[in-house]
Amino acid sequence: MTLAAATTPDSTGILDVRAGWTQGRGAYGGLVVGSLVRAIEQRVGEPDRAVRSVTAELLAPLPVGPAQIAVEVLRRGNNVTIARAAIAGYAHVVAVLAAARSAGGEGKAAVGWQDLAPPEAPPFDALPEVAAPGPEFIQHFDVRVARGFPLGGGTETVGWLRARAPGEARDAAYIAAMIDAWYPVALVRLPAFRPMATLAFTLDIVGGAAGLAPDAPLLYRATAPVCTDGYALETRELWTADGRLVAINQQTFVVFA
Repeated sequence: MTLAAATTPDSTGILDVRAGWTQGRGAYGGLVVGSLVRAIEQRVGEPDRAVRSVTAELLAPLPVGPAQIAVEVLRRGNNVTIARAAIAGYAHVVAVLAAARSAGGEGKAAVGWQDLAPPEAPPFDALPEVAAPGPEFIQHFDVRVARGFPLGGGTETVGWLRARAPGEARDAAYIAAMIDAWYPVALVRLPAFRPMATLAFTLDIVGGAAGLAPDAPLLYRATAPVCTDGYALETRELWTADGRLVAINQQTFVVFA
């Protein structure tokens, strides 16, 4: 099954969560977020408006099996559409998401800047594929770490990431699923493995991944400069090989005792 198929609900809003896409007791967070984004796009339409920003709360694990997604349009303005989606598992809501969608180009001020630069890393083909055991879903991704291995110490993790079977879509759902496939920076900084889970997830799509070749890897960087009371705040970035910033993701991880 491709990544696109795994994150696509049917026409009635049912997502069939398959075995092999899980992490612990439920589907990994990128699949959950990606499916909610794609459900909004299916329900709202408006192909001229792209997803710009996503905010999600992951409340509980989403189990394997069918899950119902409900979508509500909160506001449809002249320039921006705001929609909300919720997905239910175990007979209760396990995740909620709001997405802002808008058109670009015409009518927008010609301003912009970018102070971020892509991380330095060896080329994708120069790094070995990570063969260490991990969560079940990681079998669908080719991960190549330049620095920041689990339990290796340091303040960041950098490397390349590629979906083994991405499907055709290079949309917001694809970006959400890709940016969540890497392990948390807390696993780099901690001296021993600890269970952890995402509580809050925000995604801002900058350049997007449209036109990316099917086999093209994405360059990844993440830092977690703050952790207090067991809550680690992490910032993630995805870049194309030619230096285009695809998206920025912020997550709040709960680190369990």
